[in-house]
Amino acid sequence: MKGLNIIRSIWIVINMIVAFIILAPIDVLFSIILQNRRPWFLTWLWSKWVFTISGIHYELDGYENLTPGESYVFMSNHTHEADIALLYMALKRDIVFVIKEEFRKVPFAGWYAALKGHIFIDRSNSTKAQLTLRRISKKIKTQTSSLVIFPEGTYFKDGQVRPFRPGGAILAMYTEMKIVPIAICSQANIEKIFITGTRKNPLKVIIGKPYSITKKTYKDRYEISDKIRTEVLDLLDGSYE
Repeated sequence: MKGLNIIRSIWIVINMIVAFIILAPIDVLFSIILQNRRPWFLTWLWSKWVFTISGIHYELDGYENLTPGESYVFMSNHTHEADIALLYMALKRDIVFVIKEEFRKVPFAGWYAALKGHIFIDRSNSTKAQLTLRRISKKIKTQTSSLVIFPEGTYFKDGQVRPFRPGGAILAMYTEMKIVPIAICSQANIEKIFITGTRKNPLKVIIGKPYSITKKTYKDRYEISDKIRTEVLDLLDGSYE
């Protein structure tokens, strides 16, 4: 059994590399040419390719809650390294992820994320983070992108949902977008980087109903974050009924 897992892991890595070699140059070229309308479908295709080859199954619920063409701030719990690819497949739209500043220093990956328009936030400096949120909000309002943020700050594989930081709520206020809670869950084995057991226990992406904050102010940011966290917890509870 251990030998089969090793073979499977090697097979997945090979296909990830092949998919990247084929799609990345095209993605980079289009991202440079079309800076305000980056080709999200290539990242979707890469994600789909890797998930299919890996034998990872997933289910989507609540997509009907989204209005075609409308931009949102998606706030999701974070369970695994694969969540980003999973959300690309589930949301099927141009999305920009809010990423911790440390990721910018990762060789090539940081540069590639910046090229794709993803947003880096310095969580150690609240003043700098505020300025960044204001700056990117003005830019996002001129585009058609939606924002995705993991308010817990990082992923946790124990199934627990930590307190939500207020960055997502602040972005929603600055961009005047509705917030959409998302719950990611599964009974599969997600302890290791290569997920197993999804044939019987597929990963689940549950999209909640959009929440408008038009009458909210900056001082309400923690209240909003707590409310969205509660919505995510309710979605998780409902997924196991």
